[in-house]
Amino acid sequence: MSYDLQAANAVFSRAGGATANLTGVAATAAKTYTTQNLTYCNQGKQYYVAGAAGATTPTTDAVTGKAFKALQISQGCCYVWTVNAAGTVGLAQGPLPPSLPSGAIGTNIDSNGNFTAPPQFPSLPDSLTPFAYTVVTIGSTYAGTGFIPGSSDNWNATGVTSTQQDVGLGLPQVPQTS
Repeated sequence: MSYDLQAANAVFSRAGGATANLTGVAATAAKTYTTQNLTYCNQGKQYYVAGAAGATTPTTDAVTGKAFKALQISQGCCYVWTVNAAGTVGLAQGPLPPSLPSGAIGTNIDSNGNFTAPPQFPSLPDSLTPFAYTVVTIGSTYAGTGFIPGSSDNWNATGVTSTQQDVGLGLPQVPQTS
């Protein structure tokens, strides 16, 4: 195994050593997030951004600038947390399962809450550095009208399961789902 230590976009250090980049998403009854201080590279240049406690979750996609698509029961996807050269934290949504030919929503979560196909990362431009991702699944006990981060429900609403993973030298090939 080798690492490209000249990575153009990477998170190199966090205040507090082993402290997580992203905390306070999965376990909070809120639409907020918390990060630690980050030293990161964006397009080969090093930056620093101070941590944020109880910050408001973005309501628009960092890549498209549009509102997030709502997740329905038996759907799941991956959201990637990013930071740009200006130090702005963003959130980018991965693709949702395609709709069926009948027009019904596509699903990718089975009755046990497991992915039937792994979720995919969104495509990120070079101007965004990923520092964490959150995988969200919507179970049968969800009673909302559609989960939209920062807008419709809390990260831990009934029927919503979210798991987060910090990243350093880029994203893995596939999101870790458990």
